Parts: sequence; structure tokens; C-alpha cells
Amino acid sequence: MNEKNKTIQEPLIGAHVGIGGGLSKAIPRALEIGANCIQIFVSAPQQWREPAHPDEEVQLFIDAYNQSNFRAIFLHAIYLLNPAAPNTELREKSISSIISYLHWGKRLGAQGVVIHLGSSSGTTREEAEKNLVNSVKTALDNTDEVPVLLETSAGTKNSLGSTFDDLARILYKIGDTKRAAICLDTAHIWAAGYDLSSEDAVNQTFEEFDQKIGLDKLKLIHANDTNVRIGGGRDRHENIGEGIIGERGWKALLTNPGIRFKPWILETPQIADKNSGAEQIKKLRQWWEGKDDIGN
Repeated sequence: MNEKNKTIQEPLIGAHVGIGGGLSKAIPRALEIGANCIQIFVSAPQQWREPAHPDEEVQLFIDAYNQSNFRAIFLHAIYLLNPAAPNTELREKSISSIISYLHWGKRLGAQGVVIHLGSSSGTTREEAEKNLVNSVKTALDNTDEVPVLLETSAGTKNSLGSTFDDLARILYKIGDTKRAAICLDTAHIWAAGYDLSSEDAVNQTFEEFDQKIGLDKLKLIHANDTNVRIGGGRDRHENIGEGIIGERGWKALLTNPGIRFKPWILETPQIADKNSGAEQIKKLRQWWEGKDDIGN
């Protein structure tokens, strides 16, 4: 586990980057676009295959992290998970994968493992929520240290966790633990009906989050623009500045005192492109600093 001091005195703005060619390649890829925090998969996201990395590659990753200006690492669990599934085999595979990622998170010094909450397809929402809670509890009981971060959903059919009320209830049922928290995706909550288009709208949205969940439970923000209409219920990411949240919305988000010092991770369509990725991170940093006249 890395030992870097995690004191935050500057914006934490980074990206999800690939590990193709070796785990350690993620750090220079992130540095190349100006990131100072990072999110990665540690296995193929569309396979059930167990993560496997040589000890030397793990050490290279940790050394590169400690020698960088990075202040946070997050892992994103695989896409195949459905910890809410009525199917016992699928649910057990999901739990096993989450446990594996939590072990890897501890090994790499991560601040959390992001998971999608799954779907109620094939059962009632109440039963699916019960399955989800039990799955997360089981994963936490079989690991230590690293938190599970429940990602907000876009409100697509049968998806769990699209409203702050739902997330608050799920966290309450998981119980009093510091190891269950929230990863908020801006594109997802916009699609679920939460307005982010102005300072007043952003203030209202995060006042509601704080009242119902608590900003102390918000550990990570996925910074994604979108072209889906507000409340559209579809998960579609767009590059920063090319979607409909708009510059006014982004500046309001990045200067909001309750969330501005949270880690911001981009998952936009062109974030892997060196030029586009660097430009998007530069925009977020400028708006975080209150730079640029965005007009009336």
C-alpha cells in the first residue's frame, strides 16, 4: 500500500485511464493529460476474469504513484456486476468480484471501489434492494479498509440508485459504516432529473444531497457532460463543454463549497485522447479556479 500524504490543498481533477501494456502504464497516461488523481479497472470490465498482475508490475505502479503529484486512486468494478440480481449465481459472482476488487484496492492504496448498483429486472424493487444491501454487506464483511462507493444511476429502466432518497435508504440499510459511500456521476443525476445548469440549481441539488445523505458520504464525483435532456433517464456521456450541462453549470459545480475539494474523475468519450483529455482537464481546472467569463 502506498504511503503518500493525502492532504488536499488543490483541485483533484483526473480521469479514468487504461492499463493496457501493464498496470504501471496508467500513471504516465494520466500525467500526460494533466491529471492528479486516477481511476482504473484492474481487469477487463466486460469479463468475469479475476484480476492478475505480477508483483513487479504492482510495485512499479505504486512507485510511479508515489513519485507523482497524485493524491487519489479509485478502482471501478467490472460492468457485469448485478449485486441486486434475483439469480443467486449472478449475485454470488458479483459479490466475489467486488471482494476481489476491494482486496486489490487495499494492495494499490485506493480510496475506494466504485460499483454499479444493478437492476431489479426479474424481481421487485424491494427485493432487489434487499439483495443489493446484503451483497454489499457480505463484501464489506469479507474485506477491510477500502470503501465501496455506490454509483448514482441515470434512472434507466429497472436500475437502482437514481434518487437521493433511494441512496439514503440503501446506505441506512447497509448500516453504520464508513466503508459504504457514494460516487456521484453528473451525467447520471442530470438524466435522473437533478438540475445542474446554474449556481442556484447546483446549490439546491447539493443541499438536498446533504440533507438526505450527507456530503461527508460523497467520496468521488464522475465529471461527465451529457446530451440527454434533464430527466431523460439515459446513460450517455459527453465531453466537457460539448454537452448541455453547459459552462455555467460546470463553473457552479466546480466552485460549490460543499463539493469543490472532492476528487473529480472524467469518463468522457475522448478522455483517452491526449489532446482532448488535456483540454478537458484544463477546462475543469480553470473553472475550479473561477477563471473565464462564461457570460450571462
